[in-house]
Amino acid sequence: MKLFKLIASRAGQVLFDDRVEADSPREAREQMKALMGLNSLTGVVYAITEIPVDLIQSIVDARLVEALQRLNGGQAPATVEQMLRPIASEAVREQLASLRTVQAAEAAPPPAPQRFDAFAGGAVAEQIIGQPAAVTPKPGRKRTSVTTDGTVVDWKAVKRVYRRTGSIKQTAAQFKLSINSVKARIRREGWTHE
Repeated sequence: MKLFKLIASRAGQVLFDDRVEADSPREAREQMKALMGLNSLTGVVYAITEIPVDLIQSIVDARLVEALQRLNGGQAPATVEQMLRPIASEAVREQLASLRTVQAAEAAPPPAPQRFDAFAGGAVAEQIIGQPAAVTPKPGRKRTSVTTDGTVVDWKAVKRVYRRTGSIKQTAAQFKLSINSVKARIRREGWTHE
């Protein structure tokens, strides 16, 4: 059996481009015709080229020997097998090591998914943002929060000023907050002024 490369086209469009094993070019053409599902090759332009596998193998072997001679200071190995065995062994070891790493990673249980809460403090926010987050206040302590510029806001004090003045604008100015922040807190907590 020989190896043949076949390319066939009709009206500039490639219909077949593959390799076929056959005893002769005629048999290769018949296989191509059968694979394309045609009864006749009328109007089809095709080319059949025998691929001399033995010749290609000997050329590859010669190039490998030349490359190894350059690497080994001019000393050629006795056979191509002697030349390839150490290289192949090293490549196989590397692939097995990478497979073991993948298997170990797959064997470990995946970490539990965590939901990001922008208003929650602690390690999750620190891990995602990369900066320490404000700690969530415990019951009975002052309700504070940290603004984007890093200032701490005591919302109980803000509430007292708002209840005394009745002015969102004045309260926001006193604590250097945005009017919308104060409005949102008033709406959320239902503050009333005196």
